[in-house]
Amino acid sequence: MADELAHIKDLLRNHPQGMSVTEIASALGRNKHSTGRYLDILHAAGHVDLRTFGMAKVFTLSSRVPLSALLSYTTDLVLVLDRDMRIIQGNDPFFDLLEIQGSSALQKKIDQVLPPNPENKKFLKILSDLLISRQETFEIVREGHERRFFRGKIIPTVFEDGSSADTIILEDVTLEKEALTTLQESEEFFRSVSDHLSDGLIVSEIKSGKKKVIFHNQRLCEITGYSADEIHKMRPENLAIPEEKERFEKALRDAEHNKGSMRELRFWAKRKDGESIYLSIRVKLVPFGDAIRGYILITDMTQWKEQEEAQLLQANLIQRLMTNFPHPIFIIREDGVFFIANAAFCELIKAESDLVIGKNVYQVMPDEIAQEFLKGNDDLVKQSAVSHIHMVTRFFRPDGTIGDVIIEKSPVSAGDNTPNYIFGVVITEDMCPLKN
Repeated sequence: MADELAHIKDLLRNHPQGMSVTEIASALGRNKHSTGRYLDILHAAGHVDLRTFGMAKVFTLSSRVPLSALLSYTTDLVLVLDRDMRIIQGNDPFFDLLEIQGSSALQKKIDQVLPPNPENKKFLKILSDLLISRQETFEIVREGHERRFFRGKIIPTVFEDGSSADTIILEDVTLEKEALTTLQESEEFFRSVSDHLSDGLIVSEIKSGKKKVIFHNQRLCEITGYSADEIHKMRPENLAIPEEKERFEKALRDAEHNKGSMRELRFWAKRKDGESIYLSIRVKLVPFGDAIRGYILITDMTQWKEQEEAQLLQANLIQRLMTNFPHPIFIIREDGVFFIANAAFCELIKAESDLVIGKNVYQVMPDEIAQEFLKGNDDLVKQSAVSHIHMVTRFFRPDGTIGDVIIEKSPVSAGDNTPNYIFGVVITEDMCPLKN
């Protein structure tokens, strides 16, 4: 067929005034029916022009740019079918998708085209059904090893001779679909991770001076007691109690002036039910297109704060007790370093407090006195069954002499895997009955 088509074009090139079907058939040595079919293919492809003179049809070589040549410059897939659903035009991208030669498909009905890949045959069947249903816009998928997505439209077309046709234009949106799928998977992963965080998360957006919450996780609702709808309508700084709100707003302003840097703030807030909660807020603002995205991580530190305040209160009480207690009191670590020594103890050994605390026993008193002072400590540390001991030892007395005194000792610890300490009280009253 290709030889006959080329021969016809050569004939018309040598006869610029045109030739009839009869003349072309005679020159080819073919009958008028087969010659007419070749001419239909060339005409559909835009290679020849047809003019009618009464009953006669005269063909000339086309002087116009063939539509197929123009269509080959677009990446869209284009197919033109007549009202009998015969393919009268198509571009290379379309035929490349089908893995066929375009010339083998021209003048065939769409359901008569038999691509070697069965998936392409199914693809053509779907296109045929869309044409029959007269659906103007649609999306279609070509399945197979290489899955392709297309966004399509069907445009009614009228030729110069008044005959009607349909032009199918398919835009390849595979990359767009894959990118969207990847984005959706990323969002699902992000939501899954954020919903399992022990911290609350708010993502807000500032655009044209307006601020809105665009994402939050479920943990934030649990921390604050507010519903998802209430969180979306809330400004993050409104979580703070009135006395703390100004500090929160200042932290947000600082983050806005130092985009990309993290700002942290801790403050008291109120849950929806009125319960007080202590929150740690970490804020980072980053440019996002023509807007600013704010990422706010919220940690419920209420329990930690209450424990801290309890420990501080306990420390203050102990400090006051140590200061006001009349007897000399000390706490030394198991390695013999003083952790606490009250004023009465420092006065007893005639040393300033800052020269005692943090120093080893042997650094603040004579060796023989230090050795006596440390007796029994190892037993208290190593033997858990021993809760305290009373011992009589030679030590400093209030009158400045060295003599027998009673020291009570008890082991204390801050918890597992922490250093052990010895808490002791020196009883300085006259111990004559205990003397030998």
